[in-house]
Amino acid sequence: MEKTINGHTKEEAITLAFKLGFESEKNRTSCSQSSFHAITTVLGYRNPIIFKALSPLQGGGADSSLNSCGAFCGPLVVFGMFFGRDYSLWEKGETDLKASMLGEKLLKKFHETYGSAICKDIQSHCLGFTTRFIKDGKLDKEALKNFEINGGHEIVAPTIVGRGAAWAIEILWDELPKDQDIDLSVIPSMSEAEKMLSEKIKNL
Repeated sequence: MEKTINGHTKEEAITLAFKLGFESEKNRTSCSQSSFHAITTVLGYRNPIIFKALSPLQGGGADSSLNSCGAFCGPLVVFGMFFGRDYSLWEKGETDLKASMLGEKLLKKFHETYGSAICKDIQSHCLGFTTRFIKDGKLDKEALKNFEINGGHEIVAPTIVGRGAAWAIEILWDELPKDQDIDLSVIPSMSEAEKMLSEKIKNL
């Protein structure tokens, strides 16, 4: 009998993580929160405090686009939630690199696909330009509008978040014990979304 986690087979879990990540980012934004939400919902381990804490990691950190992509940060936090070093080890000065080792696997996937896990680099790869959403303490409405017009929240960020969530499930699957009322029928599959994004990149 095939093993499941939270009632899902591995393939079901990967597919659902992509769809939830895509739907979440498209309709509610925040790559960091959306990727975390997708992964933890699929696994049945949602955590509202960590979810809230992820908010400023969106948009490449403080919406600057200068640091790690939120779709990379969200999964890293999930890895840490399950396998990170706890206070007892920290107080003794002992290390535990399991979460970082899982994170390296995710980093490799980002680099293979986008050439980077940095927000501005991924934006440049997929859109041909970068967007700094917050500058000098204010939301740059024109920059956000340009991002939206070019499909930033229609296909680009949702696909990146969906991929990140799906990759995280794939990486976590053999590490975790085996054992939504959201309309996902209109969300494209990973292959469909990747095809649309590839076409968009070709036409830059």
